[in-house]
Amino acid sequence: MQNEEQIPEVSDIKDPEELSSSEDKAKFSLNGATLYGINAVIGSGIFLLPRTIYQDLGPASLVAMLVDVLLVLMLAVCFAEVAGYFNKNGGAFQYAKAAFGDFVGFNVGILGWFVTIIAWAAMAAGFAKLLIQTFPSLEGQNTLISVLLIIFLSTINSMGIKTSKIFTITITIAKLIPIIAFTLMSIFFIKNGIDAGNFTPFLQLNPDMTLSQAMASTSLTVFYAFIGFEALPVVAGEMRNAKKNVPKAIIGSISIVSILYFMIIAGTIAMLGMGILQSNAPVQDAFVEMVGPAGKWIISIGALISIAGLNMGDSLMIPRYGASISDEGLLPKIIAKKNGKGAPIVAIIVSGLITIGFLLSGSFEQLAELSVVFRFFQYIPTALALIWLRRKKMDTVPAFKLPLGPVIPVISIVVSIWMVAAANPVNLIAGLIGVIVASILYFVINKEKRPGATQD
Repeated sequence: MQNEEQIPEVSDIKDPEELSSSEDKAKFSLNGATLYGINAVIGSGIFLLPRTIYQDLGPASLVAMLVDVLLVLMLAVCFAEVAGYFNKNGGAFQYAKAAFGDFVGFNVGILGWFVTIIAWAAMAAGFAKLLIQTFPSLEGQNTLISVLLIIFLSTINSMGIKTSKIFTITITIAKLIPIIAFTLMSIFFIKNGIDAGNFTPFLQLNPDMTLSQAMASTSLTVFYAFIGFEALPVVAGEMRNAKKNVPKAIIGSISIVSILYFMIIAGTIAMLGMGILQSNAPVQDAFVEMVGPAGKWIISIGALISIAGLNMGDSLMIPRYGASISDEGLLPKIIAKKNGKGAPIVAIIVSGLITIGFLLSGSFEQLAELSVVFRFFQYIPTALALIWLRRKKMDTVPAFKLPLGPVIPVISIVVSIWMVAAANPVNLIAGLIGVIVASILYFVINKEKRPGATQD
């Protein structure tokens, strides 16, 4: 009979312990998760932004970096706890949706999608900038190079996802080799920089700013180099012993990246001093001072490969961000439509066109700062959602819970608001416009819904 045919043979039934062990081995170990976090954070910012980081505080910009490290750690552990309440993708917009309803969730989600698009535009602009610094004959072709990169990667993405482990390892090595080499060399040259007076005076305040304004502005710029830490909690479901290892992976990866970044800025200041302000490629120029002409090529090629990898990652992830919102019923279903290769073709086209639009609207630095401001539309609601979700009766208990009650989320929110307040007023206005546009879109797309409604 049919029912009898569906009953498996005893020999076909796998031992649950054996199956569990096999699945556990496939997950990230602590070391693997830490490397994942390092790879997600390290990008082009540290190569492109030293002059901007230095200009308002001088060597005291190193203090602003320490402020960012603390903020990043606090925000990252907020993500780590709140992610423990959910078993599906979506990130900050899922958290906001569960805590505050569809209206807020939609705003956070749609702005989150656009912020990643802005970040991709910044990365594409950064790739063009680094390419031209390496090959000056391409001068004046910045926009063309960036647009062609977006089109090329979108085309590749439309053919389906075939991410190679070899490619990932190559990109990671390309990121780490020049950075580690520069860091090790910096250890030997910082004393020379101190003796040469390149750290004196330590505070070189921009005369047009107060100390608070300069610190907040510099911290916002430095923060761009740390973007990507929010990917760390996503690894939790794929980690062994997540309750114990997620916090360690977050702290470990951010700590390692922080040390590398700190030494890069310190080494660059040691070698160039105020000359950073006259350099278009300070890290490369500093490495040339250390090891000779080969230093420029080592840093430049490594940075190019690194930022190319980040662009590839963005081209794969961003359309799927929009498609995931569509799958939740908060955007038209057509956004999630897939082609024969399983790629979300409509989201790919829409994401690519919007990215090109941002590329035509501003420089890398402007896009970078704007992307950071919009990131806080993800971070602040997540910290608020953490406080709220603790008070709601959730079906699951998070694997990792922050100590000190609401203290860390509240501090994260206050410091985040302080940094956002220091941003260019134009960027703040752009953020406000974004909220207004997202709210209008919500009511246009979801006419039957009201603020505070939830969708199961």
